[in-house]
Amino acid sequence: MKERYVGWVFCVVGLIMLLSTPPVFAAGSSKIGVVDGMKVLELSQWGRQASEEFRREAEKVKADLEPKEKALLTARDEFDKKKDVLDQKAKTKKEQELRDLYQDFQKQTVQANAKFEELQAGMFGKAREAVRKIVEKIAKDEKFDLVFDKSAVVFVASDKDEITQRVVTELDKMPPFKY
Repeated sequence: MKERYVGWVFCVVGLIMLLSTPPVFAAGSSKIGVVDGMKVLELSQWGRQASEEFRREAEKVKADLEPKEKALLTARDEFDKKKDVLDQKAKTKKEQELRDLYQDFQKQTVQANAKFEELQAGMFGKAREAVRKIVEKIAKDEKFDLVFDKSAVVFVASDKDEITQRVVTELDKMPPFKY
């Protein structure tokens, strides 16, 4: 899930960069830069920090949900073993208890997923803005007409126009993001 979300984030960043660049191609040859957004996340201090924070949050949520899942499975197994000997009223009551347990578990799972999505949006929203500013500065300094994100589009370029490491270096100079 995380990899798919990160890919979409950088695809959108690349598209925004592409569409926000003024048309300067009429003057002759263009200078095109390339950045690998996925590599920026992998190599940057911020990306490693965000991945570690996300992993810790996932472990916490998993630890919170595991006992509830076990309780649900145990209750279901006990019901399956005893349902043939229960009268209709007791059976109906147990079935309702199981539904309630299941709905509670589902509700907590949905809340956990929402928390993850909010955490990702916070992390990657700040990173997207920081990376965009860094890429804009490098593009201006180096007089690039366009900068493409390698992870967002299929693109082949020479390594001389690769600015990924420079973006990582600039991103690492920034204070850690708070989310």
